[in-house]
Amino acid sequence: MSDTTAEKNLGGRPTEYRPEYCDKVDKYLETATKDNMHLPKIVSFAIYLGVAKSSLYVWAKDHPKFSDALAKIMEFQEERLEDDGIYGGNQVNATIVKLLLQNNHGMREKQDMTTDGKQLPAPILGGITKGE
Repeated sequence: MSDTTAEKNLGGRPTEYRPEYCDKVDKYLETATKDNMHLPKIVSFAIYLGVAKSSLYVWAKDHPKFSDALAKIMEFQEERLEDDGIYGGNQVNATIVKLLLQNNHGMREKQDMTTDGKQLPAPILGGITKGE
């Protein structure tokens, strides 16, 4: 007996997964455009297919090709968020750029870790405090 999805679900509800769902990702992404104010999302793809979002994650565990299809949605989402975040208006959105640099490139602002934001005492030069 082969190890098919239907056999894995013996005693339970049969899966609604269909291999053609992988191809439907491209059709879904055609609808998820900036022109119609729709960001590509996993939950929206579930609605597009008429299934629960949790089903998509279950299917992705069992079907590597479907997992890749969901990853494609997330890659499109990432690209849109970056492009729209940085170039969404007439000027660069510095907050979005900072967020992307922190999360995607490990860059951080320098923080004062030694003085807790308090002013450092004036340096002592040869026993004489500067400014005296």
